Parts: sequence; structure tokens; C-alpha cells
Amino acid sequence: MYKRIIFFIIFLVFLGTIVWETSNLKKIRSAEDYLELGIKKGNLGVHEEAIELFKKALVKNPNLVPAYLALGNAYGNTNRYPEALNAYKEGIQLNRSHKDVPQMEMNIAWVSHKSNDNKTAIIFTKRAIQSFTDRNDYAGVAKAGLRLRMLQNKK
Repeated sequence: MYKRIIFFIIFLVFLGTIVWETSNLKKIRSAEDYLELGIKKGNLGVHEEAIELFKKALVKNPNLVPAYLALGNAYGNTNRYPEALNAYKEGIQLNRSHKDVPQMEMNIAWVSHKSNDNKTAIIFTKRAIQSFTDRNDYAGVAKAGLRLRMLQNKK
């Protein structure tokens, strides 16, 4: 009896989540809304849907740098490395001073490393170190420094 009640409650929560998400899709008005929903989908592991939402965000606002970061991450999570690199590079080209640039440079280094291109990985890790330094983000400098050491030791 208790199992049925618990199952019923879980079912209602699941159904409520689906209804809530569907109603939210109808309320989307801005690029930021698409970006936020795409991030939620990505966190749930639904990367293909996330990619489509990030693309919609960029159609609404092609200058939304965080959408390029998120799109690159989603492509990377689906092993679509060339597309990930393009997304990160487009975001960086839009605004070199944006706060997400060092992370995109680190991600380019990671994707390059995954693609066995350690030369590019080292170049972009060094760029990330400089970008983190320019922003006084010393935790980022330390993280990038460790990554650089790892990459250089693989040579």
C-alpha cells in the first residue's frame, strides 16, 4: 500500500515537472531565457536539446557571449570537438574583455588536448593564464598553471 502511495507521489512530481517545463517553453521571450533553459537541459544531460536552445538564444542575441560558452560546452559533452572550438572562438572574438573569455580559452585548451593537439592546448592555456591574470583571478591562474604543467609534462 505504501509503495503505491510513494509511487503515485513520485509520478505526480514527475508529471508536474513536465507540465511546468512545457509552460516555461511557451513563456520564453529573450535570449537569456533560452540560455537559462539550455543550461538546465545540459545539467540534466540532455545535450542535444541544450544545443538547440543555445542556438535559439544566439539567433535572438548574437552578442550573448555566455551562450557561446554554453554551446561549446554542450558540443564538447557530445564529443563534437570542431563545433566546440568554433563556438568558443566566436565568443572570444565578440568581446575579448568579457568575463567568460578565460574559461573559453581553458576549454579550447581542453578540447585541443582531447583532440591530441597539445601544441594548441599549451598556447590557449598560456592565453588563459594571461586572461586570468588581467582579471586578478588568481584561482584561475593557479588552475591554468596546473593544466599547463600537465600538458608540458606530456611532451
